[in-house]
Amino acid sequence: MSPKMRLREETKSKISVLLWLCQVVIVWVLISVLIWLCLKPISPVYMITNAYVPALNQHNSTEPIRNNSVVNLNFELSNPNERIGIYYNDIIITLYYKDTVIGTNSLAGFYQGYKKATSYGVLVNATDDHQLLRRGVLTGNTTTVEMIRVCLKTAVRYKIFLSTTKHHRMNFEACICIGSDGRISGQREIKLQQMMAKEKIKDGN
Repeated sequence: MSPKMRLREETKSKISVLLWLCQVVIVWVLISVLIWLCLKPISPVYMITNAYVPALNQHNSTEPIRNNSVVNLNFELSNPNERIGIYYNDIIITLYYKDTVIGTNSLAGFYQGYKKATSYGVLVNATDDHQLLRRGVLTGNTTTVEMIRVCLKTAVRYKIFLSTTKHHRMNFEACICIGSDGRISGQREIKLQQMMAKEKIKDGN
């Protein structure tokens, strides 16, 4: 074989090796992207499934009911992830009425498996400012609807196989309308939405 032909064959061989290496790299990149997409954590879903404010129940005007400062809330926390568990820190629930804090409470942290939903009942003992809320209703008629803002704050870590991620802060909120019977008016299940950045700064976080 002449030197010229030998050089041509060596060049072809090197090109074939380079093409093979490029194919391997492309395949590994595609596999890595697919694994990343499959294992990219999705934030938990927070739902308010029920609420009752006895102080706003105009259909029961007895003294114990009118002076009841407890707000009853029912939450459902769902983990939508595939093969990814969630560790929740303590969950802080704060209620606002017209930018005034009317009460706060917390849920103890817990672990939730993938594709699981957990229901919790939360009793929030309102401060003296809950009277503002009651007075707001009494100034209207029996069809008055009042709005309460529910804020939920926590931090979560995602369990992916045997490893656990760093903490991810969760700041969510929703507004619920309370009717003259003291219960949710309109939509019964309300999904909490992530708070805007400016709102988180305003709250001092």
